[in-house]
Amino acid sequence: MSWYYAEAGQQRGPVTDTELEDLVKAGTVQPDTLIWRDGMPNWQSYSQVQGGAAPPSAAPLPEDAVVCSSCGRMFGRDEVIKYGDAWVCAACKPAFVQRLKEGAALPGVTEYAGFWIRFGAKFVDGLILRFVGMIINVLGAAVVRTSGESASSMAVFFMVGLGFVVDILYRTIFVGAFGATPGKMAVKVRVVNADGSKVSYGKAFARALAEYLSLILLLIGYIMAAFDSEKRALHDRICSTRVIKKES
Repeated sequence: MSWYYAEAGQQRGPVTDTELEDLVKAGTVQPDTLIWRDGMPNWQSYSQVQGGAAPPSAAPLPEDAVVCSSCGRMFGRDEVIKYGDAWVCAACKPAFVQRLKEGAALPGVTEYAGFWIRFGAKFVDGLILRFVGMIINVLGAAVVRTSGESASSMAVFFMVGLGFVVDILYRTIFVGAFGATPGKMAVKVRVVNADGSKVSYGKAFARALAEYLSLILLLIGYIMAAFDSEKRALHDRICSTRVIKKES
């Protein structure tokens, strides 16, 4: 049996019964998450459906049916309008347009983080890492003073290597666990996959390494974000990630 579920106003799936249960265990599908399968007249929350107790069969919807990002109901594509990544039904259109005029954040519409907000995040992360680096340097200097000349060069090499490891672990652990470093949390942005899903630790590690390429190319890799339609830096292109603004 194939299930579909709504996430950030977008239709995800199809997934099997087992995969749906895994999504529930992982916390991706919550009790109030809207789900649907063939035979259900409308989308309902997972707690209402209870993983399979679907309501009586109704007329099937078109194969290209989509979820209205405002009301969560399912419609054929000829019954909705599209704005960005969002679909909006005729009934919800007036309120949607009004919110759009007011500049409100709209569900289902991905808003990419631009160059300057990402610069702010990088600045905050830089301050944190600089403070950690100062601690490493103080400890390293103490080792150098107490070691012989032959051991001094080794101690310096170790400090440099330790600084590199700390930088990689900092971005890998925070992005893998929370989708954002403290700097990105401060400006309310996060790193996601191209489909909006959570980044794994493996991809967070690869992205941290790829960011050095953006750095050594005279920062051109970072500047690319200012001119890309999805605000992607070079390391985002390499790892197929996006940096988006968190919904309010």
